[in-house]
Amino acid sequence: MDFKTNGSTKKYVLLISIIASFLVPYISSSINIALPQIGNAFALNSIFLGWITTSYLLITGIFLIPFGKIADIYGKKKIITWGIIIFTLGSLASALSPSGDILLLSRVIQSVGSAMIFGNVYSLIASVFPGRDQGKALSLSVGTAYVGLAIGPVLGGFLTEFFGWRSIFLFSIPFGIAAIIAVLKLKGEWIEAVDDKFSISSTSVLGLSLTGIIYGFSEITTIVGITILVAGIVGVVIFIWLQTKVENPLIHPELLFNRAYVINNVTSIVNYGPGILTTFLLTLYLQNIRDLSPNQTGLLLCIQSVFIAIFSILTGKLLDSMKSRHIAAIGMVLTAISLTILTFLGETTSFMVIVVALAILGSGYGLSAASSTEIAVEYVEKRFYGLSSASLNTMRVVGQLMGMGVTLAVLNIFIGNASLNPSNYAQFIDGAKIPFLIFAILCYVSIYGYFIMGESKRD
Repeated sequence: MDFKTNGSTKKYVLLISIIASFLVPYISSSINIALPQIGNAFALNSIFLGWITTSYLLITGIFLIPFGKIADIYGKKKIITWGIIIFTLGSLASALSPSGDILLLSRVIQSVGSAMIFGNVYSLIASVFPGRDQGKALSLSVGTAYVGLAIGPVLGGFLTEFFGWRSIFLFSIPFGIAAIIAVLKLKGEWIEAVDDKFSISSTSVLGLSLTGIIYGFSEITTIVGITILVAGIVGVVIFIWLQTKVENPLIHPELLFNRAYVINNVTSIVNYGPGILTTFLLTLYLQNIRDLSPNQTGLLLCIQSVFIAIFSILTGKLLDSMKSRHIAAIGMVLTAISLTILTFLGETTSFMVIVVALAILGSGYGLSAASSTEIAVEYVEKRFYGLSSASLNTMRVVGQLMGMGVTLAVLNIFIGNASLNPSNYAQFIDGAKIPFLIFAILCYVSIYGYFIMGESKRD
């Protein structure tokens, strides 16, 4: 019997993807709600709180492609298993953190596990599910991820308000254990590139470049920050050049010259930038300036994730009758419209306006997230499934990193290292409008990319 494609294998792979796809986004969305309480507990300013979110994204972004490559060489099941274990241990360490510095370190541990999981879970689905079943399974997995995002703010707000911020991490541990049990029941292994080698030089350049870009953004008001930012950008160019020169590149040169692959990754950077910064800025805005409780804030912010979940699942059905790139384009239009609305945010903005903006933003993300995941495996050969999926997830994280980088830079310029208080509320709101405006413009420009992507082999 072929254990790689039988019904039992498909069942466990889908179960693992659902648990993992829920768990990681839940942590990402719920922790943002708890940031004000964490700041009070450890006397942290808004810049440090931003790094609790940003460090997680940064380490995940650095390791997604490397772990995708490692899994193609040594086995997807093996890497995913260790990823779930490390992520669960990181959750426990975060729950027990005695200081802000230890919490930051624990989040780094979590992010390594996250990279091992999300660098491979979608490619594992692509390897196990054939044809149109693949699109449906991917849509379900992506939809579950946004269910985690939807539940995260609500549950995070409830847990933070009534049980403290540490309970957010404790809640995730049983899910991690369940995922470990499920992955251990999988028979066989999935190795797509057994003869390839792992490039340490490419990984090092990528990691240093991303670190330089994000740190440079956060210190953009200083000469040192600008220098490091420029060095990071140059490092990315060097990384791309290396892929055409080294014997075993992280990204195969064939992919670098695949127009659909490049466009899908670039548009994903733009599309995912606003998500994390919107949650981060609105969390501080709603709790500090509008005096909402963590629970109330979570309920309001979950609007975005609810619509993401609905529309990402809906995309699975739309893929039967529409081209994935057209669905993604519609999603980008909606994202741009929502960000345009948020550029008018003020101290007395109606909550209904914020709800409408979040609903539109969620609808746009839902359409583009599932369809771009389908594009990642629709336009490449099977041997590149793992690498293409890991690249897409990396670009999504890079987009979030860019969003947080721009946000940290703006906060640095407008309020510096001061804690958010009534004396700087106006400056905070003025600064918050800038990231919304920047990414709205980028989204409008990026829509064109989906119309020059070309036809896939399935069209």
